[in-house]
Amino acid sequence: MSALAINSTTAIDYTEMEKVPAHVVFPELFEPSTVMIQRRKHRHSDCIASNPMYIPDIDVGKLALVWIMAPHQLLALGLQGHTGTGKTELALYLADRLNLPIYIVKIHARMNPQDIEGSYVLDSENNQTITRKEYGPAAKAYRNGGILLMDEFDKASGELTSAMHLLVEGKPWPLEMFKETIMKHPQCFIIGTANTYGTGHDERYITSNQMDQAFLSRFMWLETQYPNVIQESKILEKFAPRLPRHLRNDIIKLANAFRDAALGPNRDGNIDDPIQCIFSTRVMIAWAYYIQTFGVFRTLKQSLDAVFLKSVSRDDAEIANDIVTKVFGDDINKPLKSLLEKK
Repeated sequence: MSALAINSTTAIDYTEMEKVPAHVVFPELFEPSTVMIQRRKHRHSDCIASNPMYIPDIDVGKLALVWIMAPHQLLALGLQGHTGTGKTELALYLADRLNLPIYIVKIHARMNPQDIEGSYVLDSENNQTITRKEYGPAAKAYRNGGILLMDEFDKASGELTSAMHLLVEGKPWPLEMFKETIMKHPQCFIIGTANTYGTGHDERYITSNQMDQAFLSRFMWLETQYPNVIQESKILEKFAPRLPRHLRNDIIKLANAFRDAALGPNRDGNIDDPIQCIFSTRVMIAWAYYIQTFGVFRTLKQSLDAVFLKSVSRDDAEIANDIVTKVFGDDINKPLKSLLEKK
């Protein structure tokens, strides 16, 4: 056989790294400079494209990047913040830009250790039924590298968090189902998102559980906040460029009026009798989107009802409608067409 006929294809080394300018990979975080960062050279099939509309908070984004770029992650990373502050988006953004696979585990109270470790499944091979291992998302990330994202991990049961102590600490992790112990890959990064700091008994996030201090102490915590007015202006300009600026500005004004009523003007929860509904950036974007898709002959109130007001509790409904009227006045009941003609 000719040497030219030999298949010279070699397996891709997904752990191979390359140095790239920080401002090229993260233009939202860095000004053009000589600062270089390392990222994976090759993109794995388990990489996920992040939201192109996402604009990270510069300080939180840089600190999360410092955590990933450090020679060792002595603690897992906990991202705490209210709903819609971009916790999951930040993890997806970092994974995407660094060419890291990301494995997402949606935590809930009934989840058990087997759900993240894996199980045996039946398969067919050479016309015969066989039993094979199927590693769960956490085990895949731990063995092969990538970001393990434990989404809403403050909803986990005590049984599940007990099974994750060694996992989040980066120690040898026994998989009970397989009677096997796996070692943490040097490029495995463990991130958890949560609405609370694991304290439980939250009036707004009632499904959050109290978590033991031994588990919580294994995390380095960063708090995500709602974007400021300038950042949300940029987001809406990208997402809803056909809406006039005055309408986009009023949408942002309404979002912040609701946040003032829920969290206080300093967003620290220091407010008497707060409302429980949250007008997040996610809701803001959704409303701008449905204002457009509902069409020019439907009112702003119709789309706002659909994306937000119908989900507000009865206790907050009157206050919510008062906030809307205070910001929009009669315009909330006008069709989009008339507002597009407004100077």
